Amino acid sequence: MWETVGPDVPSVIAERDDPLVDLANGHISAIVLRNVLSLDECHEIVGNLIARGLLMDPNAPDYQAFQDVAIPEGHFAPKGSDTQQAWKEDRQDESKKLRIDIGSSLGYRGNDMPAFFEHAKETHELFESLWSESLNPINTIYQSLTSLASGRKVKTAEELDGRRYGPAIIRAHYGGYSYKPHFDSVRKREGRTDYSVHRFENQFAGVLMLQNGRIEAEGAHGRIYDCFWKPEIHPYLANGTFYEYVRKHEIESTEVDLGGGELYFFNTGCIHEVPAVEGETGRIVLATFIGFSESDDEIFVWS
Repeated sequence: MWETVGPDVPSVIAERDDPLVDLANGHISAIVLRNVLSLDECHEIVGNLIARGLLMDPNAPDYQAFQDVAIPEGHFAPKGSDTQQAWKEDRQDESKKLRIDIGSSLGYRGNDMPAFFEHAKETHELFESLWSESLNPINTIYQSLTSLASGRKVKTAEELDGRRYGPAIIRAHYGGYSYKPHFDSVRKREGRTDYSVHRFENQFAGVLMLQNGRIEAEGAHGRIYDCFWKPEIHPYLANGTFYEYVRKHEIESTEVDLGGGELYFFNTGCIHEVPAVEGETGRIVLATFIGFSESDDEIFVWS
């Protein structure tokens, strides 16, 4: 069985000598940390974002007001081209299917390097005004990752000239927004050789659930397949037939269920998906990408 490890840092460290190496090698499917924030803390964070006008008020949802800043399903911007789709979309009622990003997405904005770093600078300024010293969910992710890093230094990604990437990104998903089977990689998907994060052999994600979308219930946040991306898989992903590949090759998968205040790390080189969640409360997460190489004493984190 392809297992997750958790439910807290001491348990993971007791079981695994170097858990991030195990994640890189695919020996485990995910590291799942329960209750790193309380539900009350999550409510406070989300309430502040709504009060600032950065997210939709579930009591008076205005989908039209956020259309201009919404990110289309499945879109990213590989180096040297306009945005592309990572998978085939089902074109149904799109009017309420929104993703709102608060932060600077390298995958979506990275084709214009000066503009990306200017946007990231504004993200740092915004985030500094959002969090209190006692309640900073970005610190929660970084501290958890540091505890798992076996002495490696965890830091926000930066270029040699000091330009910093966004430290994390808030993503709110409404109206059945989903992520079909796909993978994420600065190296293999986006080809961003001009960015410093290209140096890392592995790319992880860290995702902290702030609001599940099903009130306080746990729910399936993601499914991770024991299947690293390789060129032969591309047609199956692009055409929406990956499930046929899974059945043919008898590939295992792990479903990760998260409640508010819970955090998990996984290898984005493995094919993964996130099911749709209906309802106007939305699924809201704080997410990061993470650059990791076993022989590198630094771990870079970005959005």
